[in-house]
Amino acid sequence: MLKTVGLALAMLAGLSFAAGDAFAEEPTKLKIAGILSAGKEAPWETSFVNSMNRVIAAKPHGLDIEVNYTENVYDNAEQVFRTYAQTGEYDILFGDTAYVDAIEALKDEFPETMFVMSGSGNHGLGGNAYWIFIHAHEPAYVMGQFAGKLTKSNVIGAISTFPAEDTNDQINAFFQGARDVNPEVKAKMTFIQSWFDPTKSNEATSAQIAAGADMIYQMSGAFEVCEERQIGCFGNYVDMSKVAPKSIVASTIVKWDPHINWIIDQWWKAKTTDAEFDAPMKPKWFPWSEGSGDLVVNPAWKDKIPADVLALAKKTEEAIKNGEKKIELDMSEPKAE
Repeated sequence: MLKTVGLALAMLAGLSFAAGDAFAEEPTKLKIAGILSAGKEAPWETSFVNSMNRVIAAKPHGLDIEVNYTENVYDNAEQVFRTYAQTGEYDILFGDTAYVDAIEALKDEFPETMFVMSGSGNHGLGGNAYWIFIHAHEPAYVMGQFAGKLTKSNVIGAISTFPAEDTNDQINAFFQGARDVNPEVKAKMTFIQSWFDPTKSNEATSAQIAAGADMIYQMSGAFEVCEERQIGCFGNYVDMSKVAPKSIVASTIVKWDPHINWIIDQWWKAKTTDAEFDAPMKPKWFPWSEGSGDLVVNPAWKDKIPADVLALAKKTEEAIKNGEKKIELDMSEPKAE
């Protein structure tokens, strides 16, 4: 009997020791490489870096997170990802755009590394290659309501980089929001065929103004002409009112926080359960109601906007967030009228 009790106690002690070891092996640090398609000053990249900083401060799972960035990565993407992976120091290689070709070439060579690609131009790879998608169409729809109500010419416009799914969705929602409150609205559309080119962007803005547009969704990051002509312009990804205080009516704010937290949760799950990475084949995205964005009205414009228009925008925002109103996710290429 005593021998049996002693054996049981020994087994319990062994289990307790093993559990203690498992707990001790939980990661305390996480090292991420942020691989950016443009410089940090570009709005898309700024939104990513700002979101990452908030996540670092929040310390998910109690992790001390270090992030190092490489900017202006495009044609050289495979080499940049490989350089980080070969160090063996980085847990997650987090790309902010369409890096599927580079990741597909490397993922199996570095199975212990988590790779992340973002947005359109990618496809599911599974395993250790995770795909997230940023959709800001919901706040863009509300901005369209502002444009439709505030335009005097009934001509609105949008200027963007390339016709990609993660820009198309915002533009289509912006146009739809304007049309829903003002059926007389006509839309102008220009793609500058560059990720960041202020000169081309300003030229496109001038052309749309000449064609009658007085409310323009400026998605390519240049507002000099908006300021000079003092028309209504709309920013995206970050609050642009400090850049163009006279012309910015409102901005959509992209928050990568839920996407970054989801990626970290997936990494944590694999590392604490000794499981393999198991990325879904479809992209993961989060709606406005789950903290993926925001809408910021420029304080300098609030006094210019009629109270009923502000109330309409607020009501629509609340309806979207509580699920009463659904905004179509239309990723087709927007067309000019």
